Amino acid sequence: MVALHLRNLKHTFNLEPYNNHIFLLIKYIADSYTNIRLHFLAKETSHCKRLRKTLGSFSEVKLYSSLKHRCNVAIKIMDREKSPADFVEKFVPRELSILGQVNHDNIIKMYEIIEMPGRRVGIVMEAAAKDLYKKIVEVHRIPERQSKTMFSQMVSAINYLHQAGIVHRDLKCENVLLTAQEQIKITDFGFSRRCHDPSELVSTFCGTLTYYPPEIIMGRPYDPKKYDIWSLAVILFCMLTGQVPFNAASQSRLLILQQKPLVYPKDVAFGEPCRELFRAMLQYDPPKRPTIQEVAEHPWLKN
Repeated sequence: MVALHLRNLKHTFNLEPYNNHIFLLIKYIADSYTNIRLHFLAKETSHCKRLRKTLGSFSEVKLYSSLKHRCNVAIKIMDREKSPADFVEKFVPRELSILGQVNHDNIIKMYEIIEMPGRRVGIVMEAAAKDLYKKIVEVHRIPERQSKTMFSQMVSAINYLHQAGIVHRDLKCENVLLTAQEQIKITDFGFSRRCHDPSELVSTFCGTLTYYPPEIIMGRPYDPKKYDIWSLAVILFCMLTGQVPFNAASQSRLLILQQKPLVYPKDVAFGEPCRELFRAMLQYDPPKRPTIQEVAEHPWLKN
């Protein structure tokens, strides 16, 4: 019998059934910074079969069927050789630390971290059926009642984060996942950070243009929690209308549109409570925007 003994795992693997496959090697590595166990993965095998992949800016996400976790998992793979130094040294450790800390039904769950060949690291997370952007493309717009349910789950997740002193800073339709039962899962914490002081302003400008609040475009130090509030309003508008609230290809044009009254599509009915919520969340002046707790208590969500 051909067998492989992994001292740390205290398991014996029989390789005979896998003569035509590349077997998965696993070992535990201590991480002195986050105290999270790391696993070393070689290449995919019948134990972890790849289903599909999508590409990101500094990482790629692959969907696998995992026998270990007995479910489909998404593995976000980041190449430390090809990624910018600040991404590797600052943003990746933040993301891993925060994902290891959070526990909420509407935030994507991290199962483990894997160390891979070629200075790559993978975050193994629960998989979802699709993202919110794809859902909107499929149905054009989401009915108000369903939008209210989904948005309430988003608000619950962000409220949990803000109360824990964590901000996301890259909320967008592509970073809101949906399970097969259409439960919301907030994902991609690459630009997240801790922010416990309510008066603290930060100056790292990150995110996606469509979801930028005015203060980001102007390059001013900003309240990251109020950044999240603005981005959530843009997501809600996309859900209800199938379009973005401020359609501009440049930052200068976007800033001009943000200073004007919000234009609602004529073929979509908006009640006054919903319009009032948009007016509050899309306040040009950040301090005038509501907190996430105030959003959660808004009449439109309570009704």
